Amino acid sequence: MDFSLRTYDRLLGTVVGAGYRVLTLRRAIREAAVEFPFILRHDVEWNLKRTLAVTDIEKRHNIRSSLYFRVDTRVYDLPTMARLQEEGFEIGYHFNTLDRCRGDFAAAIALFEREVQQLRDAGLTIDTVIQHGDPRVKKTGYLTNGDILIHDPGLLARNGILDVATGLDERYPNHIYVRDLGVRWDKAESGRQLVEYIRNKRWPAIYMLTHPDYWSESFIRACGLQVAARILRGLSLNRKIAAIKSWCAPRPSGQHPHS
Repeated sequence: MDFSLRTYDRLLGTVVGAGYRVLTLRRAIREAAVEFPFILRHDVEWNLKRTLAVTDIEKRHNIRSSLYFRVDTRVYDLPTMARLQEEGFEIGYHFNTLDRCRGDFAAAIALFEREVQQLRDAGLTIDTVIQHGDPRVKKTGYLTNGDILIHDPGLLARNGILDVATGLDERYPNHIYVRDLGVRWDKAESGRQLVEYIRNKRWPAIYMLTHPDYWSESFIRACGLQVAARILRGLSLNRKIAAIKSWCAPRPSGQHPHS
């Protein structure tokens, strides 16, 4: 299935074998442009164990990625984040302060700056940030958490943070953004097709986002999660997101997601 860890292992093997150069977002923005870049990012939401399973696979391929952590979920584990940084992974801030401050821009900006400093005080090098999106949150007076960057254009520079969007567009203006949204690939019909695209270098520059919560060591869970996601596409967006997170959330061994 597309979202088993075995499939992820094969995908990375194809990336390396095809001659792509895997980069973190920090390196992609700071360093000179290279041929066939593969910029690899993970948004870490709820399950640290699955995140570490993904990074273990990457280490076997001598690959390092960018990992974006929120501070308001159970994956906020500073010692683990510090260890990953020591191993060469980039740790970034996955911010959702407008959601948490209910649209209060001044409060959201202040919280953003405090949390960036909190991460840095813990010894983490925070050079890039990525907004978190939660369709379940009612938004009043704003559209996304990233609107704080429009409201306060100097926020990133003032806090010594690189501008991901501008930096990537300048270095790699023709990059393709590939995502595992909703437990399916948005630029391919299947994981097998995506692997073929990569093997054949269909795209000269790739920026890939994955969510480790979607990826499973268990073949049964990988199948179940993908089938469930297909069914849930017919439901309302709020119910869809809540149900997918229910499947992704850790639970005692043997417990059914809906028990």
